[in-house]
Amino acid sequence: MTEQKNPRDGFRLITTIRVRYAECDLQGIVFNAHYLAFADIGMTEYMRALMAANRPRDDGDMLGTFSRHFGGDNWVRHADIDYRASAKADDLLDIAVRITRFGKTSYALLVHILRGEELLNVIKLTYVWFDPATDQVTPVAAKFIEAVSDFEIIKPERAVVNA
Repeated sequence: MTEQKNPRDGFRLITTIRVRYAECDLQGIVFNAHYLAFADIGMTEYMRALMAANRPRDDGDMLGTFSRHFGGDNWVRHADIDYRASAKADDLLDIAVRITRFGKTSYALLVHILRGEELLNVIKLTYVWFDPATDQVTPVAAKFIEAVSDFEIIKPERAVVNA
């Protein structure tokens, strides 16, 4: 019998949410689209923690200063969800988030949604980096890559990109 890997291993950021009744369908389980919203909550908390680790002072405007601090912002380009088990109303869920890979203009985010030790969903998101002044896709800011690499337990992979 092989030992099962702990689905929390390697995640520095894990945030807890409680499933609300309104997030459930007529079957009494979380409606599938809400798992992306849960992943987005995790991403927001990840960026909040990254900014706190990267900026010594907290001026209360984390989301407004992200693009100014890192010289860009990000959009979701692709989402892949592996549904393994269902959450129900009032469940406490842990949203574990980490950045796993950087490309030239994009990066990959891995999200594990857990109820206790049970892995309910694995979500993989690809974000593209853009300049908010022009809305044009640009290379991921080196300052962001460095901050994430310093923050993560498992260092993100770097794509081989011709300069």
